[in-house]
Amino acid sequence: MNDKVLFVFMTGRENMAKLLANIGMAGKIKSVDPNITVEMIFLTPAVEVLNKKQVIFRPIIDTIKDAKKVGVKVVACEVAMKNVGLDKEDIEDGLVDEYAPIGGIYVLNKIKEGYEVLTI
Repeated sequence: MNDKVLFVFMTGRENMAKLLANIGMAGKIKSVDPNITVEMIFLTPAVEVLNKKQVIFRPIIDTIKDAKKVGVKVVACEVAMKNVGLDKEDIEDGLVDEYAPIGGIYVLNKIKEGYEVLTI
C-alpha cells in the first residue's frame, strides 16, 4: 500500500454526502495508520464548502476538523477560491494548512512525489 494519499475534492454542494463520506474516509485512513501521509485539496467547486459563513457547510467543516485532529493536511486552491468568490477571511482560522496558488500544479507535484491520488 502507498504511504502517501492525496484526496482531490472537485465535488461541491451538489453532492455533499459524497464529500462528507470521503473526508471521513481520509480521517479514518490516517487514524488507522498514523504513518500514512494523508492530504486533502479542495478545488473548484468543492472549495466553496470551506466558507464559514454558509451554515449549510457546517457538517463538512466539522468533519474536516475531525480529520485534522488525526493529522490530515488540508489544502485550498487559491485559483478555485477566486473562482467562487471566496477569500481567506471567509475560512475559519486553522482550518486550512496551506493555500496552493494553483491547485493543478500542487496535484502534479504530489504525483511526482509518489502520492496515490483519489479524485472525488
